[in-house]
Amino acid sequence: MNMKHWIGMLIAIILAACDGSDESFMVGTLERDRVEVSVESSEPIVSIAVTDGQKLEAGDLILQQDPARLEGVLAQQAALRDQAAARLAELQRGPRPELIKIARAQLQASQALSRNAQDELKRAKEMFERKLSNASALDAAQTQWKAAAAAERAASDNLEKLLNGTTVEELEQARAALDALNAKVDQIKLDIDRLTVRAPVSGMLDKRLYQVGERPVRGAAIAVILDDSRTYARFYVPEYLRASIQPGKQLDVRIDGVAGSMRGTVRWVSSDASFTPYFALTEHDRSKLSYLAEADIPAAAELPSGVPLEIDFPRQAKGDD
Repeated sequence: MNMKHWIGMLIAIILAACDGSDESFMVGTLERDRVEVSVESSEPIVSIAVTDGQKLEAGDLILQQDPARLEGVLAQQAALRDQAAARLAELQRGPRPELIKIARAQLQASQALSRNAQDELKRAKEMFERKLSNASALDAAQTQWKAAAAAERAASDNLEKLLNGTTVEELEQARAALDALNAKVDQIKLDIDRLTVRAPVSGMLDKRLYQVGERPVRGAAIAVILDDSRTYARFYVPEYLRASIQPGKQLDVRIDGVAGSMRGTVRWVSSDASFTPYFALTEHDRSKLSYLAEADIPAAAELPSGVPLEIDFPRQAKGDD
């Protein structure tokens, strides 16, 4: 808890001890929600388009990070995607006629070699049986025939595959590979887009936290914006008023430097005391408790954040506001 909130709490406690007046006031400050703008990449900052205190609209450019590395990755993944798309198109189209002709010719050549190897093996066996050659010559002939037979079977399988066309499983695998690469390319494009950091809400730039050339870590806050969508009072409620201060309650707010008062509507009241648990206190101690609360003040939209304020509240209600 910062010093400002401690001071507010102490004043509220002092007021709670005063029993002689019909009205009390609570103290606080005018606030806006603080929106931290973070980065999703650790790339260096190449340009900054804003300054501290500048008024921003949602979507305004804040800064630009260097896209060079991610653009290189994108080019690589796009090339792989194009390759996968070409492969899928080839499988969908099926084998070209000239490939089938080549496969038939290769099978015929393999069959001729296999027949020749078989004849050589037959002659080698006859020579061995007649004791006109040794065992090594027979073994060489058998090896040559086995190799030729294997080449014939491979050529036959290749021709059969071309004649049967692409299988359903091959097409599904090719489509899945292309889908994965498309998703990768889309992700990299999104990462590049996120290097251009824009204001997520309208408001005032409270603080810019990095300079050109610096490299923020991924997830680091690079700027803080005070959101203009809601202006509210943050104040402390003494324990004896806590039951009466509920969301929707109308209150009169006096802001330092502004003549007259403004109307505020309670939006939230903490259920926990600011500094100690209520169940550990005596009745006397409970009177010193204070509860943090917030009240919307639309009329204060043009005033700066952090301005001190007081909120009037009648101790005994005289009717609905």
